[in-house]
Amino acid sequence: MSTTNEQPSLLEPLVPLFSPYCGGVTYQPLLEPAVAQLLRREWSGQRPLSDGRAHRFVLAWQGEPAPLETLSCSLRFPEQADLHYTFEMPAYQLVYWLMQRQDDQLPLTFWQWLLTGTVPAPTGNGTDVA
Repeated sequence: MSTTNEQPSLLEPLVPLFSPYCGGVTYQPLLEPAVAQLLRREWSGQRPLSDGRAHRFVLAWQGEPAPLETLSCSLRFPEQADLHYTFEMPAYQLVYWLMQRQDDQLPLTFWQWLLTGTVPAPTGNGTDVA
């Protein structure tokens, strides 16, 4: 049974679909909440700055919750109305980054991808959050 607020009937069939793209069954404790977040179509967090401050952001997406489906995404910074990104990515990639969240931060690899368009090689130590 699911430990999230999502209906188990929606969540349970999706977790096995995303599993091969997101590390397999070993990572199911991280995968289930990430897929539940995918179904909510939005997540709010912070981007830390080098001076200790942080920018709040809202990441939203539209599209089918299937691993290879393309999601249309929007990244807004509420305190900076002129800073807005739109982009697309496969659903499995978003779920993978949602799995790597720590507190209210996305992993460093997300921000590198957003700015450069390439996904850096993982470090393998699970500390890709900046």
